[in-house]
Amino acid sequence: MFIKICIDMVIFKLHSNAIIQYKKKFLLYYSTMSQSFENRLSQSQATQDDLARDACSVKIQSLLKQKDYRQLVQIFENKKLKEYSKLKYNGDIYKVGQNLAIKGEGGQEYVGKLIKIMNLLDDFDKCIPLVKVRWYYRKNDLKNIPKEQLDSISQNEVFKTEHTDFIEIETIIGLATILTFDEYDQIENLNDYVYFSRANFMHKRFEPPFQQWPRTCLCQKPPNPDLKYILCDTCKQWCHLKCVKLTEEQANRIRYFICRNCDKS
Repeated sequence: MFIKICIDMVIFKLHSNAIIQYKKKFLLYYSTMSQSFENRLSQSQATQDDLARDACSVKIQSLLKQKDYRQLVQIFENKKLKEYSKLKYNGDIYKVGQNLAIKGEGGQEYVGKLIKIMNLLDDFDKCIPLVKVRWYYRKNDLKNIPKEQLDSISQNEVFKTEHTDFIEIETIIGLATILTFDEYDQIENLNDYVYFSRANFMHKRFEPPFQQWPRTCLCQKPPNPDLKYILCDTCKQWCHLKCVKLTEEQANRIRYFICRNCDKS
């Protein structure tokens, strides 16, 4: 009986040692498998992050190529976006609120008010500098305007609009000067990028309406500085040479001019 008990104790001890060793191996295996799974999960997450970053980078490059800066700014609103009150470009300093002459495609010049300066930083800290402008429309930008009205609008006339855009800093030509009509009319020698404004163009309408603009000449149309005029020495009203049937050469030889309305009276 004593021998049987000893044998049973030895067998139990052997079984206990085996179980302990099995548990140790199982725990080691589980720990290794768990660590391997965590590593694979981490690597998978890193791969997903890389793929997402690459996809975003491809989209940014596509938007830059398309010059779709408005959508580009929307992407960076939740990323790195810094705003500034002034910038220095080609040695000149530009500040928010100033009017700019802007280079367009085909050498065309545009005019806009600088309302925001920003710098976008992508995931690789690559800088994308942009500015936001509110456009002034010029004569060629006005659509569906009657020819009678367009004939009274100067090539150097601008109209403030509600239209805004984001543009590249490299498109800035320089500062633009915007005068009133009377100030512009007094200038004999015009410098570059000097314009005038006598109305806004909001929601495709002139403000004030075209019918309320000051008038001149026998035709009673708004004056256009691009056209040639002659002054009536009686009523002091400027008349289009075309309306009084004079050539520029004839007008230059006239010392004293009286328009038809004054001549009748």
